[in-house]
Amino acid sequence: MQRLPHPALLWTANVLVPGAGLVLMGRLASGSACAGLWSVAVGLLLVGTLVWPDAAPAAPVTALAVASGLLFAAAQMLLGVRSRSLRQHRAGEGREAVFREVLAATLRGALEEAEQGCRMLLSRDPDDTEATLHLALLARRTGRPAEAGRLLRRARFLDDAGRWDGVIERDLAAVKGWET
Repeated sequence: MQRLPHPALLWTANVLVPGAGLVLMGRLASGSACAGLWSVAVGLLLVGTLVWPDAAPAAPVTALAVASGLLFAAAQMLLGVRSRSLRQHRAGEGREAVFREVLAATLRGALEEAEQGCRMLLSRDPDDTEATLHLALLARRTGRPAEAGRLLRRARFLDDAGRWDGVIERDLAAVKGWET
């Protein structure tokens, strides 16, 4: 796996020249495109405002300022998305083995060990829907319906694709019935 520069360096480079952080991450095409487009827009904006301030009409200068701002924001957003996906990928390394251990501990009846494993997975990736669901199951099994309900609602929020909708709704109904 490639070693990346420190996140502070990536963000600083990207603030100075939008797209530079992406280039440092190895995303040469998208980073160079962002940096090039932003440089051209800012260059034209500077020429229009500093070199020929009277000759440049206001509408193109305003359009260049807006385009520069949008390109800057897009480059920051792309770097954020790419950084998050890399963090999730790195958090996923070894995740399957840990989750198998959690499932085995649950089947053995070692619920405390399984809960510790789920919490470890969630400390690596707080958006792990399966670990959140399993932690809700463990909370239900150990007699904590309020915590189970909170975790199930969190899992419903995390499950963008709706993969676990049926399970979540069934378990929420069971928890609500148990709480009353």
